[in-house]
Amino acid sequence: MKLCPLLLLSVFACQTNQESAPVLQKLNSPTESLMQAVSIVDSETAWISGHDASFIKTEDGGDSWKLFKHPTGDTLQFRDIHGFSQNRAILMSAGPGSLSRIFTFSNDSNWEENFVMTDSLGFLDCIDFWDDQNGIAYGDAIDEYPYILLTKNGGQSWERAPTENMPEAGPGEGGFAASGTCVTVGENGKAWIATGAGGNCRILLTEDYGNTWGAIESPIIKGDAAGNTSVTFMEKTGFLVGGDLTQTDVHTKNTAFSRDAGKTWTLTTNPQTTGAFYGGSITKVGDQFFAFACGPNGLDYTADLGETWINLDTLNYWAVAFKDDVGYVSGRNGRILKITLRE
Repeated sequence: MKLCPLLLLSVFACQTNQESAPVLQKLNSPTESLMQAVSIVDSETAWISGHDASFIKTEDGGDSWKLFKHPTGDTLQFRDIHGFSQNRAILMSAGPGSLSRIFTFSNDSNWEENFVMTDSLGFLDCIDFWDDQNGIAYGDAIDEYPYILLTKNGGQSWERAPTENMPEAGPGEGGFAASGTCVTVGENGKAWIATGAGGNCRILLTEDYGNTWGAIESPIIKGDAAGNTSVTFMEKTGFLVGGDLTQTDVHTKNTAFSRDAGKTWTLTTNPQTTGAFYGGSITKVGDQFFAFACGPNGLDYTADLGETWINLDTLNYWAVAFKDDVGYVSGRNGRILKITLRE
């Protein structure tokens, strides 16, 4: 990918009189594996995980990356990762049954296996953490309730969330293990889960660290292989993306915003990119919100909560994450972009 067209797009964005605009940089990647989850610790440290039992880490703001692989081989797909520091991260592998696992990785060499799915129908989709002790994992339903795991000891052990205060799961309801953002946490025990598949499309909400849950319908397109793929929040403003994975070259109802902490959602205008989006992220610079959506057909962003969209690239991307004014985007062939929001 050439860098010049990306910089030209940034110049164009500046000329639209926005307060800030994204500057994109193509980074050198140490892998050609599909990279599909991003976790940013701070301005210098970020972790990105993916297929072939591999993940990468930067400690210098993306200038260089170090490649790691699980020692048992290439069968694991690390479809989500949560970095706590330069030295410690939690990784989630996805797949049917025992291929769904949760690990702790520390000090560039130490592995601990914390969870293995024992149900052959199980399939983990994503994880997130409120702090260094309390975390959540979500997976496809294996019975009449959503499959939600909780940890209170930094991921060392996981227990299923209480089902007595939880809405029932729809037939075939689950998540899309595409970008590591089908669950996101907020302050004071809040969390949101974006569900899909089997004709289901809902947002599951908790305000007490996963002990009780509610559910609301999502405006994103429904279908057997459709629904929400990603939900992220900045303060009370939420960004929801998804789509129909079988409709690759048309616009569908696949992006929405919430201004009330996820209680209601409003569809946006059509983005520039067609097909489904796999990953999304929302951030804020000054008083201005920015939301980014990526999928197999490209990367778009909006600076006005979905009234207008600008396309930044047309290559295949799966995950995007931001911390303040810096973000990373990852996808096929080990591809990594860094995005800096400059005033």
